[in-house]
This record gives sequence, structure tokens and C-alpha cells, in this order.
Amino acid sequence: MNYSSENETNHEHKYTGYYDRRRTIRIKRSGLRRSELEQLDRPALKFAETNDELEQLFRLVYEVYRQKNLVSHNENGMLYNIYSLLPSTTHVIAKSYQDVISNLTEIFDNKYFGLPMDELYKEELDVLRNEGRNVTELSALATPKEHRWKNIFHYLVQVVYWYSFYTNVDDICISINPRHVRYYMYLFPFERFGPERYYERVGAPAIGLRVKVKEIVDRMQEICNDLNFDTSLLDYFKRINDGVSQHDISEVETNNQEIVFHKRLNTQIVKYFVQLNPQILSELDKQQKDKFSEYYPGLHLPDF
Repeated sequence: MNYSSENETNHEHKYTGYYDRRRTIRIKRSGLRRSELEQLDRPALKFAETNDELEQLFRLVYEVYRQKNLVSHNENGMLYNIYSLLPSTTHVIAKSYQDVISNLTEIFDNKYFGLPMDELYKEELDVLRNEGRNVTELSALATPKEHRWKNIFHYLVQVVYWYSFYTNVDDICISINPRHVRYYMYLFPFERFGPERYYERVGAPAIGLRVKVKEIVDRMQEICNDLNFDTSLLDYFKRINDGVSQHDISEVETNNQEIVFHKRLNTQIVKYFVQLNPQILSELDKQQKDKFSEYYPGLHLPDF
């Protein structure tokens, strides 16, 4: 009996390792020196989907934003909001073995929740919506100081860009401090999208930027070809549905092929983070609460 149990455990560990590898993008050894990533332990990229990955990235975002004096102290040491937990939101992370070392979040426009940028740029965003354009917003950009010089963020940008391209996003938008405009225009060929405005929530000025996804495909392809991923990003997007039920995935038709993308969060994971910080629900109206509960059956939201 012990022998059988041990074999079953070993088989399970082998399968789990195989499953994790298929849901991870490795960087080829030939690209590590050029990107100054050699000292990282098995550097890789993936969509955050486990409780541990999400908790790590929320802590990372909190620590980076605290160092910049953009957020106040909170007891759980994590920074996330309702948009972080929506089913369509994707958190693209870089890892050094098991440690999350960088994050870039993409929030997809939602008729019930809109985008965080609506607080400052709703008028400009509504123009795009009225034109029938699919809009997303980049958020929670975070890399600690000790890793910023390693160019790991360029890999995250490529994953987000091609994910946007294959999911038929028209515009990627972002609101940032004006002093960072040059850097983000270097990562993406952003153009200005609305005037500079004061963002009371963080106590700093902000400026809106926008990039038209399909107009920069040639430039992004050149960059992507130079980054030495171990697999094409399209192949990665197509294969990560292994072992995931149809209810838990997002689908899109591309070139007459069904492509399955990131794994949706399950109710238990969302419940965990809501219970840690129920305040993220305080600004939701009844329609938003009902919709959020619909996304995650069995999730009971507290009253405020």
C-alpha cells in the first residue's frame, strides 16, 4: 500500500510539473546574457492564476508603489482592487523559479465596471467605445529596484501586446505620471490621449496615453523575434487550456482557429482576496455586486 501511494504521489508530481511547464513561457539560454537575466533562476513568464502567484504579485505591487509614495500603509501588505479580480483581467508575471519578480496587468473594458481610467478620462474613452473599439488598460506595473535593469519588463510587454492582438483589442490605454511618459513611449509607441489632469487618489498629476494595437504589429514583431522565447506566443496561448474546463477559460476566434487564453480565477481564490480586503467592494453599486456574484457562483458578498 505504501509503495502504491508513493507511486501515485510521484505520478501526480510529474504531471503537475508537466502541466506547469506547458503553462509557462521560458526564455532561451541564448537570450539570457543579452537581457542580463543570467543570474535569475529559470526565468519565465506566465499568466498569474494560483493563489500564491496572485498574493505574491499583489505584495510586489504594494511594495513598489509604497516606495514611490503612491499608496498608504495597509495591514495585509497587498495592493489590488475589484478590477484585479474580474474574470477577463490578466496579470502577466515574470518569475525567478517560484518567486514573482515583475508584473503587468491588463484590464479589459466592461460595460458594468468600465475601466479605472474612467475616473479621469471617461469622456475620451467613451469616444473610442462609441466607435465600437475594444479598449483595455494597463495597470499595476511593478518591478523591484534590484530587477529593473534586467529588461525583464520588455518580455512582459510582448506577452501583453500579442495577447491583445489575438483577442482583437483595438486600443491599449494607460494613465501615468507625466515624468514617466518617455519610458512608456519607449516600451510601446504610445500617443497622448487626453490632457494632463490631477489624480486625487494618488495625489499626483496623470496623463493618458493610447496605442493602436493593429497599427504597430510590424514593430512589435521585430522586438518579439529578438527576445528568444522558447515557443511562439501564439502556440503558448493555444496550449494553456490543457486541463481547464470550458467554463473557466476565455475563447476567441483567430484565423478560423479557436484559441483558448488565460484561465479564469475560481470562486475560492476570489473569496480569499475579498475576505482579506472587503473594502474593495465598498464602491460597487447593486448592479455591479450582482454581476460580480454572477461571475463567481457561490461567492457571498458582505453588505456595506
